Amino acid sequence: MKTLSLFILALFVFVQCKKENRDPAPEVISIVGKWRVVEYKQIYGDSTVTQPVAQASSHVYEIRYDGVLLNGNGYVPCCIPSSYSLNGTAFVPKPAKPVELDPICSYALCRGCPEMKLTQTAPDSLVMETCEGSLSILVREK
Repeated sequence: MKTLSLFILALFVFVQCKKENRDPAPEVISIVGKWRVVEYKQIYGDSTVTQPVAQASSHVYEIRYDGVLLNGNGYVPCCIPSSYSLNGTAFVPKPAKPVELDPICSYALCRGCPEMKLTQTAPDSLVMETCEGSLSILVREK
């Protein structure tokens, strides 16, 4: 009887456990994964200045299954907006698990962008556009 009671109690406890939903949000399914910055572009009027980035000094970002953008250390990067547009469609990430702002942000003096645009130009290519014509060209990490 004692064994049966313990079995029923254990079964009840495991049934009550909530499984974390790791299904990608349909809006971001095509960009979920790790991305490496390979080039920066800055637009000044009619001119565009392009600066390639060496792999050793490039940033890696991760776009999680819930649409949250993280830096290479697993933190939310400094000064990014809480929502963005993906291929012209507005998207607000809804964190499925807690996220932390990068601790280095307490030392950063930056003006946050009101919007960020992500445009997937090819399956493994992404353009991240922030304020004032600043673009980062990213490629998918394999």
